[in-house]
Amino acid sequence: MTQRPMTARDVGLLNDLPGRALADDRRYLRATLGWTLALYGALAGAMADLLPPAWLLLVVPLVYVRLSLALHELMHLRAAIRVPVFHRLAMILDTPFGLGYREHRVVHLRHHRSSAGHDDPELYQIAGSHGRALVGALLVPERSMVNWLRRHGLSRSLLRESALRGAVFITVAAIDPAVFLVYWLTLRISIGGAGFVFHHLLHQRDGRLGTFALPAPPALLAAGRQLFGEEPMLILQRHRAHHLWPALPVRELPELPPGFELPAGPPDTALRAMASLAGREGTPR
Repeated sequence: MTQRPMTARDVGLLNDLPGRALADDRRYLRATLGWTLALYGALAGAMADLLPPAWLLLVVPLVYVRLSLALHELMHLRAAIRVPVFHRLAMILDTPFGLGYREHRVVHLRHHRSSAGHDDPELYQIAGSHGRALVGALLVPERSMVNWLRRHGLSRSLLRESALRGAVFITVAAIDPAVFLVYWLTLRISIGGAGFVFHHLLHQRDGRLGTFALPAPPALLAAGRQLFGEEPMLILQRHRAHHLWPALPVRELPELPPGFELPAGPPDTALRAMASLAGREGTPR
């Protein structure tokens, strides 16, 4: 049976409901915990001279990509009130001035509600030239905080949690500034690169905004599966289907034709795109 795409109302309700109870949520809780601790362990090992700092150049990108994609899946399964305090902090020492899980989840669900439309809070790292989008992606941690404060103000919980994140960032950086700089620069490049792929390459094509197939040859996809695992690559390859059915686990999302494109704007517009596809080729099941 074909499931209908999500509407704007469906996605909007996700900001108020306590998340959806699916079998994968505990797995993603464990994965995000494990990958975060792996980042901490790599940094601690380098600071304690157990690992050469140069290893951070390899370890940090591999761990961060897995962490960020697992966190993305978790945000579609559990609201902030249903994750542990550790997860709510979302503290990977990327910035002394950043948001936590609660705020990132609201931003991401607003992205789903608008999907590269004019109300998309991620539009600054989607639209424009490759260079402009990349700069936007590199500045996501601070830009997200600034945009949040402009729109929502500073709540007591955000003040409390951001103060803790800032204090830990400064304290750890002071332990060994040189090693921390290697970690931080590598992490920020990883964040920028991942954001560039996840937002700009998947939501902009030749100046047109929407949701598009991942522009990667089979050999590159195979290399990605070897480096980052099969599921993280599926999250990228099935991104169009994810925008249609965000409640489904990635392995249950259908494969869509390579040329199928979702228009920019609220998810309701996907209904028309799916109806058009069904009229030509049959609705994906």
